[in-house]
Amino acid sequence: MAQTITYRGPRVLVGALAHLLREEGVAFDQPPEDRTDLDPVAVVLIEVRAGDALGPPPGAMIDAAVAKFTKRFGDDTALIEIADTEMRPPS
Repeated sequence: MAQTITYRGPRVLVGALAHLLREEGVAFDQPPEDRTDLDPVAVVLIEVRAGDALGPPPGAMIDAAVAKFTKRFGDDTALIEIADTEMRPPS
């Protein structure tokens, strides 16, 4: 089971969330940043890769990173949603 993180908030804080996720050990592919979009609010979808069997579960690492983000920037700064997604074999 993979997880998807949807971030809706200030464009300038997307990198901070990505940094905190990496700091917690979450492996993910960050979508390329669209530097032509001048909207100050970003909606970014992050696909989390399967975790290491020896490490903590990815959900716990994501929760820790989101908790650090909201502690640092506030609860109402951005909306961060975490959803479980089915892993599909490559076609």
